[in-house]
Amino acid sequence: MRRTLGPLLLTALLTCGLATGCGDDGTATDSTGASGRSGSSTPAGDGTVEFTKIALIGQSGAGGRVDQHATILDSDAAVAAFSRQFRNASAQHRIETAISKADVPSDRTVVGAVVSLGCDVPPGVTVHGTGEALTITPMEVASPKPECLVAVTTIALVSVPSDAV
Repeated sequence: MRRTLGPLLLTALLTCGLATGCGDDGTATDSTGASGRSGSSTPAGDGTVEFTKIALIGQSGAGGRVDQHATILDSDAAVAAFSRQFRNASAQHRIETAISKADVPSDRTVVGAVVSLGCDVPPGVTVHGTGEALTITPMEVASPKPECLVAVTTIALVSVPSDAV
């Protein structure tokens, strides 16, 4: 009986974890300039680029690869190509919905990146210009969870001045 109880308990915990996930599955949206810079369309001296956060999407069990280099998401084809890395269609749907609901001026471009794969959704991101590339870096989680059953993929979507990409 003991040999059966252990695997059964593990299966139940994993199933519960997959159903409920870890971290925040909600989409946090904010239309304010998260970097604190306003009106600047060029990188600051420290490489920081002014941006507007569209969404931080936390998706349990989505997979994907952390790559902080920003991907330009200026068309349906670009969004579809970016979304192929995820295990389920839910992540792609959430990305498409967040972009379609965002009020992006014509002089700005939407970019995205997988910034984290772990137990926690970062509280925010920063955007830096490094020559010809943009990177989106997650902010540190104040009290990270020590462990989780299912990893949460965090996708950052921001708009930046078009001349920064």
